[in-house]
Amino acid sequence: MNAMNSIFRPLAVILFCMTANAQEDGSRVWIECPWDFRYILKIDEPSRFEIRRELGKQELARTPLDFGRSHLLETIIPPVQVFDIPNEYWEANNKVATLLMTFDEQGRLASPYEWPFTLSGKLNRLRYLILAPGNAANDLQFDIGEWYTGRSSDEVAYIPAICSMTDMGERYRKGFKADTIDGNFGCREWGYYLQSDQFPYIVITSYQWENDYEKPKNKKGKYPQMLATYIRPVIGWGRFDTPPKPFIGQHGKNWVCLHECPDGEAPGIIPDIKAWTAKRGWPLPKPPKKQPMFPDRAYQRGEFID
Repeated sequence: MNAMNSIFRPLAVILFCMTANAQEDGSRVWIECPWDFRYILKIDEPSRFEIRRELGKQELARTPLDFGRSHLLETIIPPVQVFDIPNEYWEANNKVATLLMTFDEQGRLASPYEWPFTLSGKLNRLRYLILAPGNAANDLQFDIGEWYTGRSSDEVAYIPAICSMTDMGERYRKGFKADTIDGNFGCREWGYYLQSDQFPYIVITSYQWENDYEKPKNKKGKYPQMLATYIRPVIGWGRFDTPPKPFIGQHGKNWVCLHECPDGEAPGIIPDIKAWTAKRGWPLPKPPKKQPMFPDRAYQRGEFID
């Protein structure tokens, strides 16, 4: 994708999308626009997927069934793929899981799911991506994420993006600090790597400054800082109009390829990241100058936001 296309296509998509009947429930009014996503994938710890799946099943077992809200995606998507990544961190952080959904160009869910009706990806008037059989009052909806189109032309490098609650609520605001659940890599970074011609891969590593407990404290009684590397929860996607890119991440000292690995390789541990990239003539992944890479810009009072 050349630079001009990467700038103007998201804006063209936004302008093309037109809403239906504005008097109806916004969650059941589709924004009619092309379905662009080949796949949508969620990354998280296996235990968190299991918890949400169990909670979702409990919700669907209730009587009467709640048709007025969206339900957990994990309820109907089959078990996730789990990657065991040896590292120096505590044991609960040794596993990373992916939940994959693939779609045809009409938006129909093509990968397996546990629901008796044909499901399709839809964008509703509230700007949420959901799975649903239709928009009737008794059609259950399952949450995917929020469709983010930015607030100004400053954001064209990574929009449109599929964002999580953390992306929309905290990650890009001033004062955000990554922790054991929410990392510094989010939907804006994913969109940037996907759309940029500079990168042959999507690097989902969350770089986080932490105390280095293996070194002695300084004169102020504090441990020195080290740059730790994790794979944290994030929503990712691939588009029909964008060439496939492998997405890789560093968890501890180990690198792993999680999806669309090159040359037909199976997802899993990358034994030697230098050899892996050199074999394909790719640059070695490096930490960005800052992360999150695209925090919210502070707009001045009265400033025009296009």
